[in-house]
Amino acid sequence: MNWLAHVFLSENHIEHQLGNMLADPLKCRKWSGASKRIDAGIKTHIIIDNFTDSHPIVSKSKALLTPRGHLKGVVLDILYDYFLSKHWNNYCKIDRQHFLDNFRFMAIDSIDNYPKNAQYVIHRVVASKQLESYVTIDGVIEAFERIDNRLSAKSLAKDNCKRYIPLIKEKKEELEEMFLIFFPQLMQRVKEGYHDKDIQHWRI
Repeated sequence: MNWLAHVFLSENHIEHQLGNMLADPLKCRKWSGASKRIDAGIKTHIIIDNFTDSHPIVSKSKALLTPRGHLKGVVLDILYDYFLSKHWNNYCKIDRQHFLDNFRFMAIDSIDNYPKNAQYVIHRVVASKQLESYVTIDGVIEAFERIDNRLSAKSLAKDNCKRYIPLIKEKKEELEEMFLIFFPQLMQRVKEGYHDKDIQHWRI
């Protein structure tokens, strides 16, 4: 799952959301002095990734995109954020833009004592409103371009995100149908570690 899904699949608390979002760039290691909620968010991130990576629907979706490709998992993660944005009201009681505006304000207001690399990610992803961009296919394509621009020539020779665009357009309906089956199952799995009061904004 990508940035938006990890933020949504958190407790409705900014530090848990940020721990979940920051787990990948921090390599799932909390920093000295990090709160228990940051640590809990990182642990939730691991649960999400493990469930997703081992799920047969996700495996089928990757195979539908392409039999081989180093970046198909990354591409599918971003596409899932697009599907989550599109079907947001199926899963969340809070308006999507209101949810993201509140998250952005709280995130930027919370990071003075965070490590520099964590602050950098939050400013790059949150302050620049990347999470809002996944609501359109154009935003998905822009995300692909950002990834491709960070890859070395050697990596680009193996695979690139741009080549998946026609594949997505061809298989979009099937991929979306599989997401709509998979995502509620993921929510149920994550819910097992929460108190109901912490996810009152979920529709589940």
